[in-house]
Amino acid sequence: MKKSLKLFSVAVALFIVFAGIGYYAVKSSAYMDVSQVLKLDHRAKVTVRGYLVGTQYDAQAKKLYILLEGKDGSKLVAVADAKYIEDKYGPIQYLQWDPNNVVLQGIYDPQHKVLVVTDILEGCHSNYGQPAART
Repeated sequence: MKKSLKLFSVAVALFIVFAGIGYYAVKSSAYMDVSQVLKLDHRAKVTVRGYLVGTQYDAQAKKLYILLEGKDGSKLVAVADAKYIEDKYGPIQYLQWDPNNVVLQGIYDPQHKVLVVTDILEGCHSNYGQPAART
């Protein structure tokens, strides 16, 4: 009986630990709306969700500019490295975007009010099968 009580106690303790880790992971990875990001007054790594207003490719600078709109109409400019986009999704001219759901991860610079994109999590895909990148 003592042994089963110890095992039960260990199981409960492990459950509490893993539940805490899961809660922390969910809370720390929450998506922010564009309006929330624009209120930040310090550089921060963020994951932002918004509506796609438009994109513009600067071939000379090799940058893709993405304009997102928040729920309240506020707008955020995000800039992504074109090489990253093309390596992950294929040629930029063939990209298809979901205008209602774009999720970007990156570093927000409040001084310039720009998001420097490190990853596109949702909302962008190519219209043809892109082979996996070799690393």
